[in-house]
Amino acid sequence: MPPAMWQSVLDAYRERIVDTGRQPLFLLLAGLISSFLFIRFSVRMIRRGTSWWPGNVTPGGLHIHHVVFGQGLMVICGVGAFAVRGDTGALHNVLGFGFGAGCGLVLDEFALVLHLEDVYWSEQGRKSVDAVILVVAFIALLLLGELPFGGFERGLNAGQLVVAGAVLLLVVVCLVKGKIWTGLLGVMFWPLAAVGAVRLARPRSPWSRWRYRSRPKRMARAERREASFHRRLVAAKTAVYDVLAGTPDLSPEPVVVPEPEPFEPYVPPPLPAWRGRCAGVAEWYLRIATLLNFAAGLIAPFRDQVHRANSGEFFTPVLMTAGFTAALFAGLLAVMLRRRKRAAWIVATVVVALYGGVFALALAALPDDRAHPFNWVSAGLTLAVLAALLLSRRAFHAKGGPGNVVLGLAVLLLGGAAVTGLGAALVRATYAGPPPDWGDAATYVGFRLVTLSGIVEYVDLDVPSWVDLTLNSLGAALMLLTLRVFFRSARAADAFGPEDEQRLRALLERHGARDSLGYFALRHDKSVCWSPSGKAAVLHRVVNGVALASGDPLGDPEAWPQAIEVWREQARAHGWVLAVTGAGERAGEAYRRAGLRALELGDEAVVETDGFTLEGRSMRTLRQTHNRVGKAGYRAVLRRHRDIPPEELAELVRLADAWRHGRTERGFSMALGRLGDPADGDCLLAECRDEDGRTCALLSFVPWGAHGLSLDLMRRDRESDNGLVEYLVTELLLRAHAGELQVVRLSLNFAMFRYVFERGARVGAGPVLRLLRAVLRFLSRWWQLESLYRANAKYQPQWEPRFLLYEKSSELPAIAVANGLAEGFLTRPRLLRPLTRSGAAADAARPEAGSTE
Repeated sequence: MPPAMWQSVLDAYRERIVDTGRQPLFLLLAGLISSFLFIRFSVRMIRRGTSWWPGNVTPGGLHIHHVVFGQGLMVICGVGAFAVRGDTGALHNVLGFGFGAGCGLVLDEFALVLHLEDVYWSEQGRKSVDAVILVVAFIALLLLGELPFGGFERGLNAGQLVVAGAVLLLVVVCLVKGKIWTGLLGVMFWPLAAVGAVRLARPRSPWSRWRYRSRPKRMARAERREASFHRRLVAAKTAVYDVLAGTPDLSPEPVVVPEPEPFEPYVPPPLPAWRGRCAGVAEWYLRIATLLNFAAGLIAPFRDQVHRANSGEFFTPVLMTAGFTAALFAGLLAVMLRRRKRAAWIVATVVVALYGGVFALALAALPDDRAHPFNWVSAGLTLAVLAALLLSRRAFHAKGGPGNVVLGLAVLLLGGAAVTGLGAALVRATYAGPPPDWGDAATYVGFRLVTLSGIVEYVDLDVPSWVDLTLNSLGAALMLLTLRVFFRSARAADAFGPEDEQRLRALLERHGARDSLGYFALRHDKSVCWSPSGKAAVLHRVVNGVALASGDPLGDPEAWPQAIEVWREQARAHGWVLAVTGAGERAGEAYRRAGLRALELGDEAVVETDGFTLEGRSMRTLRQTHNRVGKAGYRAVLRRHRDIPPEELAELVRLADAWRHGRTERGFSMALGRLGDPADGDCLLAECRDEDGRTCALLSFVPWGAHGLSLDLMRRDRESDNGLVEYLVTELLLRAHAGELQVVRLSLNFAMFRYVFERGARVGAGPVLRLLRAVLRFLSRWWQLESLYRANAKYQPQWEPRFLLYEKSSELPAIAVANGLAEGFLTRPRLLRPLTRSGAAADAARPEAGSTE
């Protein structure tokens, strides 16, 4: 390069970078690019196995990823940049370069942090390169003088807010149209967002699903553009990435599962799309009101402004009140409207109509209120929400339980009176001066139950802040209880009857070998949804508003989609949340095709009897336990239920109930819920008797096809020798291996989060996995999650993954609570619990401690 050109470059650098104070930012960008290129070169040399290159950093066998070094650089340089004082331009430049180098190392393993597993050389690892390029583009635009959302160089004013809002709208449109890069870069360079917003959406984007479904020509244009332009762009991008970051490893070809025959169940005619949009408007308004109410409750200046608006000549829109109770009320209404519950629609419509009537009356009768444009805006928003609710009435079809309205009103009135009286007494007792009369105290409490600061100003009533907090907590609890009663979901249909049970047992005879949990579908607390052909069924139980199915559907897999669709339609009609716990891989795929998402929940321990042996070092502990118990004089008695005399079986049921020691029964997905039923004659009972012939422990297994067993119930006399359960399981496996029993496989307990305990204990486990393992070990003090995994691992089983299926991520907390209630990990508080026998009606489940009782 000629000297004159060098000088012009240096002059431009000094003018645009140094003199404007952007040199630290420029050096940050240089450090980021340099570290990214260096580490990519390094890992490619390591991948090739170059002998002269240093290789990975593995002290003590622990592989330290370079994201750790990047985090250290970022912390040191970031803290240093804040710590230095005075005119230290050179030091700031060094710290900026170091911070950029740390960013490059961290962003190069962005995919590792995102997926929490090493996907560096997979297709998923390309997200790291995307992150680096995006950050580099953002910093480069900042160096060129571009600011996000149009810039805020001279302070904040109304014009800049309007421009920022317009740019944000363009960016959101780009993202909804599936143009991720265009939208994100449009934050810095708004013309790019404008171009992306006016052009056609990508075929698989949300915009296409919403707008192009009724416009086939536009969808066809979008698909042609995708084929002619975007695919070429993706191919070019892939080639550049291969040169820049290396070619990813080839992933194995996925197993192609044949698609079942298409089935179109009968459904009512769909509602017009505009009615659904109106329902969405009302739902989103309530969500925004919830956020604003919470913000007003937490932020004092905002709360004071809302208070002044509500107490003066202004009024805010419906449910825009500075109070946690109002926030809770609006939030629950939004959740129930999303589930399309008719009761939520009635409550929301009544509340909004009352607000609208009051606003209309105020605007008509009070000239001072009419003089403020803000009041007209509030009234207009309220009437718009009311119109949206009225127009979307047909969209809310889910019915609640019978008697919800009467019971809810009774809870509200009686509970409100009790809370008001209790609060008034508390106010009088804690008042600093002479106690106010009961009327003033009760009125104060009533307003505190509605808003955080009250609508009426009480100059002479100054109570401690903890009293106000207590009153609001009581109000929130009362509101939650009332809404819980109002919005209770209808209970499921009656449990299946004798005819259904016969049909289900016929399905198990033909298809029971597919799923080890199939026999547990015969629990008497489940409802059944049959496919139209009768060849398959989904069994579920409604718990806390969640239609909770367990295991795989029964019957022919070709008919599973029909049964699943019937189950989904029934759940929609009642406003239930859909969930499946303990599904296998094939059933998980069927549920996924029906619109559910999958989450690995744990693993089921399955032992093949042909390969079972006590020989070898890995079986030493189990072998010693088996020998010790046998030498102590214990022996195992294995019989089918039908071969046990009725009087003896009744005595065994009594022992099983007594050994439970009154603890809450646990089990749903892998528990039959009964013992000693004559219909379960094919079940196998294993007894452990001492040298005097006294029964000290018993196990019950349900059939798994013709030649398999699945563990159902375990009970042990706690005063007897430890290790009896291991002895019984080992005896069963040894006798089956010797041919004394026609059993080829045995399903043991289900180990939740087994992969966390197993992988978290390995050398090189990441910090997140180790933290999760530590949390689960802490929870195991009550629920014994780890001990159950350890007890199963003694038998060297095969681990079969089991999945949790759900529709929306926001429903996972409700599903977790319902699953905990069904399995017995959580219990509802009751004043009186019914006493039942485990042999007749109680849910006899697997113990929480596995074989280490």
